[in-house]
Amino acid sequence: MEMIEHWHIWLIIAFIILIVELMSGTYFLLALAGGAALTSVMVWWQEPSLTNQLFIFAASSAVAYLLLLSFRKDKSLVNTDGTAHMIGQQVLVVDNIKPQGRVKYKGVLWQAKSDANIAKGSYAEIISVDGSTLTVKAISDS
Repeated sequence: MEMIEHWHIWLIIAFIILIVELMSGTYFLLALAGGAALTSVMVWWQEPSLTNQLFIFAASSAVAYLLLLSFRKDKSLVNTDGTAHMIGQQVLVVDNIKPQGRVKYKGVLWQAKSDANIAKGSYAEIISVDGSTLTVKAISDS
């Protein structure tokens, strides 16, 4: 049986990072996976020292990250916490909001706040997300 070479290790690292990326949905890990894959190719081709391998990994990961950033459609809309999809969604008010209460969004209870009182059992719309607190407005408001 053939021994595992260094380029195999970098390729395994790239696949592990890619699998974690697919589960998490962050583009940062995709850049690291690309950097590890490119390092694997360079190690297979040139067999550099460990220090040079780490430098190649860092440099290629940084370049991959910059390339990923350049492909974003609208850089002003970058949302780092992944809550942008929640804005505009309807929620069920489960505790009166005056000015704070609780709402249910996709089966999960959230703390909520609003400028106006919103009665239990009515529906509201998410206008912003701050950590685990949703700012909402009554659906009838315009």
